[in-house]
Amino acid sequence: MNRLMFSRLVLSALLVTSTVASFVLDWKSNHLLNPAWHPHARFHGGLLLFTLAGVAATALWLLWRRSPEPLLGLRAATALLLAYWTPLFYVNSLVPGSSLWAGPAGQEPRWGGTIVYPNLVVAALFVIAAVVALRIGTTATRSLSEP
Repeated sequence: MNRLMFSRLVLSALLVTSTVASFVLDWKSNHLLNPAWHPHARFHGGLLLFTLAGVAATALWLLWRRSPEPLLGLRAATALLLAYWTPLFYVNSLVPGSSLWAGPAGQEPRWGGTIVYPNLVVAALFVIAAVVALRIGTTATRSLSEP
C-alpha cells in the first residue's frame, strides 16, 4: 500500500469514527436526550451532529474523488477534521457556563489527582492522527510529482 492510500484510509476512518461515535455518545440521556437541557440547546446539539455527518461526507468525497490534485483532498479532509476536534480545547473558555464534563459536578475523572476529561484525550488522539496522516500523504504526493 502506498503512502497516499494509507493516508486516505486513515483520514476516512477518522471521519467515519468521529461521526458514528458522536451520534452514539451524544444521543443519550446525558446529552441530547437530557430533560434538563433547554429544548433549544438540544436543537443545537442535534444540528451539530447532522452538520458533522454532512461535513464528514463532503470530506470523504474530497479525499476519494478523481483529481489531478490529490493533496487538496487530503488537506481539506484534515482541515475539516481539525475544525470539529480542535474547538474542544478552547470552546469551554469562550462559552460561559459550559463544561467539558457531562456527568455530575465533582465526579470528573482524575489521574494522579488531576482532572482528565476523556473527550479531550480522544480529541488529542484524533488531532494527532489527522496531522500524521496528512504528513504521510503530503510526503507521498510530493514524491509523486517530483521527477
